[in-house]
Amino acid sequence: MNDTPELLTADRHRLLREHLMSETAGQTTKVTGSRRKLVWWVAPPLAVVAVAAVTLVGPGRNDGSAAPAAAPAASTSAAPTGSATPVSEPTDAAGLLSRAAKAAASRPDPGAKNTQFTYQRMVQDGARESRHERTMWMAVDGRSKGLIADPSMSGPGDEKGRVTWPATLGAGRGAPTQAGFLAPTYEFVAALPTDPDRLLQQLLAADRSKQVVGMPITDERRHQLAFGDIQMIFMNVTAPPAVAGSLMETAARIPGTRVVADEVDAAGRHGVAVVGRNGNLRVSLIFDRTTGVFLGVRQVLLAELPPIGADGLPPTGDPSPGAGNGKGYDFATAVLKAGIVDHAGDEPEN
Repeated sequence: MNDTPELLTADRHRLLREHLMSETAGQTTKVTGSRRKLVWWVAPPLAVVAVAAVTLVGPGRNDGSAAPAAAPAASTSAAPTGSATPVSEPTDAAGLLSRAAKAAASRPDPGAKNTQFTYQRMVQDGARESRHERTMWMAVDGRSKGLIADPSMSGPGDEKGRVTWPATLGAGRGAPTQAGFLAPTYEFVAALPTDPDRLLQQLLAADRSKQVVGMPITDERRHQLAFGDIQMIFMNVTAPPAVAGSLMETAARIPGTRVVADEVDAAGRHGVAVVGRNGNLRVSLIFDRTTGVFLGVRQVLLAELPPIGADGLPPTGDPSPGAGNGKGYDFATAVLKAGIVDHAGDEPEN
């Protein structure tokens, strides 16, 4: 049996939502018969939605369509002005990330209020779904219902095809009532340390008992779960500038991660990336080299996995994202627009 932990990834939450039909936190599902007993951590609604938004694209596309044309890479050298001495810009991966993190932290803070909503519009592209856009509105404090516009989602929507999404906190029996890494909200993220060392310590000290059940929580698993938390925040919740910069540097300090100078999102944009493991997935968090803006995610499945069973549940072994797609299955996202708005359904001014 593969002892890779059940981590928080896009298709993990999609499986939980679609096959286990559950939207409560801390719930377990037992599978009997010829299948081994599986213990699942069922993510809160926000985690399910946003991480499900991680449908990514990569070189191994299976839909036969051409990959998007790559946008020009950001310049890595500063143009001299007048008689000033040219400033040497970083070209190594670590230097590029450090510069991007500082740029991210220096952006104006939107000053989000608890009554407002985060907004993200993104492209999703992957082997199991055709290329499409997803737009999400989530409450800053996590206590109001959100909206999602996504043509790949089933269920009735409003006249614009938008589906109401349960609040992150207190949405139903067993749902979390307090925000945390397992149920992140913008309000929670805004209060995280802006010092990367303190933030890393807080991530590694978090309670993981509901995420890995029936297996020891090794240092390696704890590191992967911490990386998954950062992935979830960037993909679902967004972060205020100072915290975003801290999250970028913290991700690079997690043991087992590495920084690469060039990675491409689903829109063909190049950026610097922090690459880590999340269960059976290799995950790249991609950032603009100059501004530090979060561009998107690329994920690649690292192991061959069997398809789900006739009962709609993953088979014996390690239930994991991309089941049935085979090793090398990849998918990507690209955030096209993000901001803070007054009401679910509003568009940012800029």
